[in-house]
Amino acid sequence: MYIETAAKAVARGEPFERIRLAMVDQAEQSARRADQDGSFDPAKWVAQRSNPSKYVHNTVDVLKELMRLGWVERHVLPSSPRSAYAHAHVTFEVTDEGRSWTQLVERDPRMGYNALVGKLLEAHPQFEGFLRLVGARPDSTTNHLTVPLLKYEGSSYENHDEFLRAFVAHVTEAVQEGDLGWTAEPDIVRMSLHDYVNTAVRRAKARAAHRAQTDKQSAGGRRKTKRAVEAPRNPPGADLTRKRVAALCEEAVVRLAFTSAGCSMDYISHELLRRWCRFLGLANFSYYAPGPQALRLWATGRVSDSGEAVTFQRQVGSDVRHKALLALPRIWRDEAGRPGGTMYRPVWQVRAAVCWDQRISDEEFDAALAAAYRGEVPDLEFGIHLDEASLVRIPGSARPFSLKGRVFHVMRLDETYQEVGATAS
Repeated sequence: MYIETAAKAVARGEPFERIRLAMVDQAEQSARRADQDGSFDPAKWVAQRSNPSKYVHNTVDVLKELMRLGWVERHVLPSSPRSAYAHAHVTFEVTDEGRSWTQLVERDPRMGYNALVGKLLEAHPQFEGFLRLVGARPDSTTNHLTVPLLKYEGSSYENHDEFLRAFVAHVTEAVQEGDLGWTAEPDIVRMSLHDYVNTAVRRAKARAAHRAQTDKQSAGGRRKTKRAVEAPRNPPGADLTRKRVAALCEEAVVRLAFTSAGCSMDYISHELLRRWCRFLGLANFSYYAPGPQALRLWATGRVSDSGEAVTFQRQVGSDVRHKALLALPRIWRDEAGRPGGTMYRPVWQVRAAVCWDQRISDEEFDAALAAAYRGEVPDLEFGIHLDEASLVRIPGSARPFSLKGRVFHVMRLDETYQEVGATAS
């Protein structure tokens, strides 16, 4: 986690530029671990290190967070990547509490990150609100938060406006059906989504028009071909692809969901918190759990109190994994009936279904699957077959299943399998 990387660098007395490089190293390691198709490019990271303006924003944000937590003394930071050179040799002062935390996380990472959660709960009301809304706090009234989404594919819609109308109608219907963990009046849904998306589209078109005007002015008195005059390469709004419009709709409904549930939050903050909570073992999320297309977020533990008094009750351990395996045949039969059902299913897809059903983390599912593969669960009445073949590309929000240095992309469940354990084909 970047906050640990930066805190340790500050405690070592590293200057800003060295902290930036440590952040780049951490990002490179994450990218290398996530690479399963050979697309990892070492040259990219060489360029990131050699360019002093890269990862400046990330470094500044983490240092600000350490200062907010009281673990680093407050100090002036670069205001932009262009000004980073002036701070390259600046060092920062770690507080006694900050040094104690770096020593704790070095000695016992689990205890260190539990302590971090306590501090974050004190410093960030949005963090506490996020945990409460997904079901991880004692006063939570539900165990999930669901954000309905809609695909924007092919020729299903004539234009962006038609998709937006369909999206608004879809969300309105989903809210009226209930069980999302939040609710809003139809007029609020319609107004909120329209305002957010239309404002973003107008701004995008204005930026594109400004770029076109700037390009035209910079051309000066140079000759322009008739084709260049009549058909500019990047007309205003040309960058508003289906993917971008769908992303704007997702941003709008996420903002609406959290605000309606009592915790105002922009999309970037929600995205950061969901990743934090997954890493910390407190909550999980998936775009691919069974049911209508949606972003689903759910608690995988319970967090009580805050600060030094914080306590945890996570859904982890052998009992949790055994229950997940016992639920697997039922979930497998449901998955087999989904569109595109085959003898084999992508592991990440089955993982999403099991984790959503059992309200557990990805790590617990992977540990359960690995135990079954190694033959450590003798009472199972089915076999698990794993294969390295890939049916579809792994989504960016999911992760591959790795075991003994091999990556298994698909799995098959054989409920008539009589031998103990499981095999990999």
